[in-house]
Amino acid sequence: MAAWALALAALLAAGAAPDRPNVLFLTADTLRADALGCYGASPSPTPRLDRLSAEALLFEDCLCAVPLTGPSFGAMLTSVPPRANGATHNALPVSPEFPTVPEALRRAGYFTGCVQSTWTLKAKMAGLHRGFDRYDEDFHRKRWGIVNAERPADEVTDAALRMLEERPKDRAFFLWAHYIDPHAPYNLHRGFAPPGANVWRLPPREGTRARYWSEAAFMDHHLGRLLDALPPDTVVLFVADHGESLYEHGHLGHGRHVYHENLRVPLMIRAPGAPPGRSAFPAHGLDIGPTLLALAGLPAIPGMQGINLLDAAEGGGGRMRFAETYGGTVTRVPGLRQALASGGPTHQTVVEVDWKLILRRGQSPELYDLGGDPGERRNRFRDLPERVNRMTGALGEWTATVGERATEPANLTADDRAALEALGYLK
Repeated sequence: MAAWALALAALLAAGAAPDRPNVLFLTADTLRADALGCYGASPSPTPRLDRLSAEALLFEDCLCAVPLTGPSFGAMLTSVPPRANGATHNALPVSPEFPTVPEALRRAGYFTGCVQSTWTLKAKMAGLHRGFDRYDEDFHRKRWGIVNAERPADEVTDAALRMLEERPKDRAFFLWAHYIDPHAPYNLHRGFAPPGANVWRLPPREGTRARYWSEAAFMDHHLGRLLDALPPDTVVLFVADHGESLYEHGHLGHGRHVYHENLRVPLMIRAPGAPPGRSAFPAHGLDIGPTLLALAGLPAIPGMQGINLLDAAEGGGGRMRFAETYGGTVTRVPGLRQALASGGPTHQTVVEVDWKLILRRGQSPELYDLGGDPGERRNRFRDLPERVNRMTGALGEWTATVGERATEPANLTADDRAALEALGYLK
């Protein structure tokens, strides 16, 4: 038995884990923070999440570890960076040597259930099914003769409610419900359109943003049905895996750069240990794992690199947060060992207070003052060489200490490839 498992077993045997709260891990795909009303969106597509935010501790500044679904959740549930756990791309599963939050929770007596909604989080793709009593990924039926690559929000909520009804009632539950909306292709949902907008008459860019708004509103409505049906003692952690570029910096989508529209995500926690309010503490995707365990009254797994946000003090000015991406979205060599995405990350970033450094392979550095230039438009790297050098050194030290691991890619079938292509990951 691994050391972390022995430590947890000893803790439980000592009687430190009698009654535990129900925990809902609620996640949305591709949802940038500023798409929510509680983060400034007007008109707001997310009234139900806005209501949750009034009951929760909302983190104003949370960054994901990597702007891709599989790697981002791998980092959350292991609290180990993607380059260290091996899952740098979609379809590169997390190495089994790294224990996950659901494994620890199940050992502590929890019923662990998951309702998935995207092909990239299927068990063989991400390797995140470990530790779940039920891992519902049954949405592979074909529509119009095409593989269904995602499960819409109404079906996610229906499946989650069924799982809650069918679960063993003598155990606390940990439920992970993941909503794929508003991931591309952006759909216009009947009854969910920006007020006063004739989406079909808008120019292409504005039309894209309006459909993204519609996707977020549709997700919010059905996610709200799940929130409203929860037992009253359920604690909730809501977060997104990554953001989305909506033509900022000349991009549409995610995964290929590390500007804030891709990295900044909403995060809120409703729990007795999280007094309602807003926190400016600089949170990170690696913090989700230790925080989920803390919500359940459990210690962090040894080797976790994030912190428990319930204990985080305001400020955190000395904290450096790192993120990177590997350029491609899905490995193209199934069945062969992938050595860190053929040459390492294409983009890396370090954020310290309001300063952000971006290193791009083969390009000049980028340095932004996020306080005065939140849109990352004015590159200051020539103005502040000492800061650039210091932050470059910090990024290099982090890269060297994190380590690297290659994992075996998922063996992609024709249906897998069709689904990933439908999601925009294979061209």
